[in-house]
Amino acid sequence: MKKTIYFSVPWSSAKYYRDALDALQITYTVESPSEFLPLAEGHLAFVFAHIPIRLYVKVRMLFGKDGLRYPL
Repeated sequence: MKKTIYFSVPWSSAKYYRDALDALQITYTVESPSEFLPLAEGHLAFVFAHIPIRLYVKVRMLFGKDGLRYPL
């Protein structure tokens, strides 16, 4: 999977987002903070490959913000 965007969320909210994305049948991965992907303390990243705009709109509405570009 070529990673393109990610959304950072607190650990405490991760289950909510996972359940919602699974219900929408949208493919994603979850990553922990690393040197390559620095995240705030206590956060995880929901990472997506290139997704069609209609799905991106749903994902954006779910997270309530635009995704961040995944570091190359």
